[in-house]
Amino acid sequence: MVRIATDTRTNILRTALQLFLQKGYKNVSYQELVKKTGLSKGAIYHYFASKEELLLAVFDMFSVSAKQPATVAPEELVKDYTSFKKLYTDVKMGQLNDFKAFFEAELVTYNWVLFCLEAIEANAQLRVTIREMAKLEIKFLEQCFVGLKKHDALPGGKDPALLAECLYYMLEGAGLVMFLIEYKKDEDFMEMYDKTITDFFNII
Repeated sequence: MVRIATDTRTNILRTALQLFLQKGYKNVSYQELVKKTGLSKGAIYHYFASKEELLLAVFDMFSVSAKQPATVAPEELVKDYTSFKKLYTDVKMGQLNDFKAFFEAELVTYNWVLFCLEAIEANAQLRVTIREMAKLEIKFLEQCFVGLKKHDALPGGKDPALLAECLYYMLEGAGLVMFLIEYKKDEDFMEMYDKTITDFFNII
C-alpha cells in the first residue's frame, strides 16, 4: 500500500515531477498519478483541475526556490571577488538543498533538461514564470556588483545592471553544458559557478 503524505498537495507535486522526469510530461496520465500517490482521481482533481495546472504548480515551486533569502543583503555582504563568489555559491547550494528537500528526490540532469523543454513547448505560461525567475537571479547579481562598486572593487565605468545580465547568461550557459554532459554531483556545479565567475572577473 502506498503511504500518503500528510500534505496531500505536496505528495502530488513530488510524484508528478518524478513521473515527468521519468516519462516526459506528455506521456504521464492522471491514472499513473492515482496509482503512484495512492489517491483517488477525484482527490487529485480537487487540488489540480488539469495536468496543465499541475505542471504550472511544479514550476511555481521552482520559482519559490529561486527567491533569495530575506536575510541576504548582497550589496552589504559583497566586498571583493572572493566574497562575491562565496555568497553566490552559498545561495545556490541553499536553493538546491531546499528544492531537493521539498521533492525528496535527486533530479536526473539530462531528463531534467528534456522535461523543461517539453514543458515550455506545452505551456506558454511557463515562459512568464521562467522570465520572472531570470529577473530575480539577475537582480541578485546586480546587487552583488553594487556591493563591489560600493567597496571600490569594481572597475570604473562598469554598469552593475549590465554586468549582472551578462554574468547571468554565462552561468546559465555553463550550467546547461553541465546538465547535458550529466555531471550529477552538487560539488561539480558549485565548482562550475566559481570558475565561471572567476573567468568573468578576468574578462572585465
